[in-house]
Amino acid sequence: MNRLLPVLLLVGFVLVGCGDDPQVRARLSARVAEVKAAALAHNRLDTETALAALHREIAEAVADGALDSDIAGSIMVAADRVAEDVRTIPASGSVPVTVTVEPPGPRSGDKESRAGDG
Repeated sequence: MNRLLPVLLLVGFVLVGCGDDPQVRARLSARVAEVKAAALAHNRLDTETALAALHREIAEAVADGALDSDIAGSIMVAADRVAEDVRTIPASGSVPVTVTVEPPGPRSGDKESRAGDG
């Protein structure tokens, strides 16, 4: 599945990119685990919610000076790839649309409808 590769890349960025701060690493790893679980379950809403939480965690870590902005950018690129793939998952509760095309019947004025007019 295409979704798995970016999720795994994201995990790698989080684990390598968090530096020596175990609290930041733990928080971001937990958020990544949420994203991964939701993506593997093909749950679009939960994945989007987990991605939003990950974005907040990253922004807070950068604002606190606990995460380098370049590393944060790399994580965000991976998260954006996951978000692109997540958009291909049908939203829960959505029903696939089925379109049935029927051939048109005779219209008034056609030769078939005038055959008995004679």
